[in-house]
Amino acid sequence: MGTKLALAAILLLSNANPALAQLRPGNLAGQIPVQRLPVDRLPEAIKEKLVRVDQMAAAEVAQLNVPGYALAVIINGEVVLQKYYGFADLQNRRPVDGDTVFGLASLTKTFTAISLLSLVDKGLINLDDPLSKYLSDLTPPYQSLTIRQLASMTAGVPSELSREVLWKEQLPILVNTPLTSQPGSEFHYSNFSYRLLGSVIEKVTRRDYLDVVKETILDPLGMSSTATTFLLCDTGRVAQGYGDNQGAGPLRAFDYKNPAVSFSAGMLASTQNDLIKYALGMLQQKMLSPPQYLTLWNLRPPLSNGQPDPWAFGWSSTKTPEGQHKLAMNGGTPGVASTIILLPQSNCAVIALSNLRKPPVYKIAKQAFSIVFHDPYGDPEAPPGNAPEAGAD
Repeated sequence: MGTKLALAAILLLSNANPALAQLRPGNLAGQIPVQRLPVDRLPEAIKEKLVRVDQMAAAEVAQLNVPGYALAVIINGEVVLQKYYGFADLQNRRPVDGDTVFGLASLTKTFTAISLLSLVDKGLINLDDPLSKYLSDLTPPYQSLTIRQLASMTAGVPSELSREVLWKEQLPILVNTPLTSQPGSEFHYSNFSYRLLGSVIEKVTRRDYLDVVKETILDPLGMSSTATTFLLCDTGRVAQGYGDNQGAGPLRAFDYKNPAVSFSAGMLASTQNDLIKYALGMLQQKMLSPPQYLTLWNLRPPLSNGQPDPWAFGWSSTKTPEGQHKLAMNGGTPGVASTIILLPQSNCAVIALSNLRKPPVYKIAKQAFSIVFHDPYGDPEAPPGNAPEAGAD
């Protein structure tokens, strides 16, 4: 993103929120420095908003009996809020901090999409190629599915199988399961679509999926605490996951899902500090060519019925009341609730991680976004949007 474009985008946001115009743009070139703007340098209007966010988050965490929660807000490329609530481990009373490792679940799909598009940049994958060009032992319905259809969840791949086993054992079951819809006709969220893409990435690169993610994203951005909970368990920083039967029971500990099951749809874990680097890397467009960022964020080809596809390449895409692109993705599985919300045109983001999954937990990040960016996104009175953001993986 050029400096003029970035400044224009910031002015667009500032028209709705003049206080934001007092913050300088973030660094848009070079490495990824994590710049934290001291509270005493914030405009009063922004300070007031961040106080409201902190108070809201603390109250919601207490009311919802959330064991641990981490929240960050980025404005114009600078971290203006980084807060922690509760405990990573209730038994040992280990408080949450910026290096606490949380599961990401379906936020993993955003890493898969970037890795996929980086291979498009290298000429190793064409999005309109059939899946059969990259994977063998497919049945006819699956042979003709395109990479683009899988990446935009329009391939008709089912969301459930008869049994959940390791991905290498799921694949033969999947390709003998009927599609749920005509490819290209409707959006249908399916973790298996992104596990298929992970297999494509491995086939093309002849490397493990996690190695590709590491080379493409983690190493360039300095994300040294992002892997799987299995690989990070010896650090002593992995949060214990919890569940409460959607509010109908006491908290109980959950084991994380085996990464060999979730694979490229949900296997990753990370920290707030690493996800700040990740958000900044995406906002500053560090990992892909401009055409691939256009594909990642902006292009949502219509379905065959003429309706727009609300989700593709890891992100739902909607508009703020001021007309900005707003990108969002949740991750959820027992013991995991993760959220990233991005405003790419103005270099802003909200990041949230928790070790308790239930629907109200996701509203904390949405309300934070609403308070800071004057958007009804987190307003309980606002009508729900039609863009799906979460998947169970």
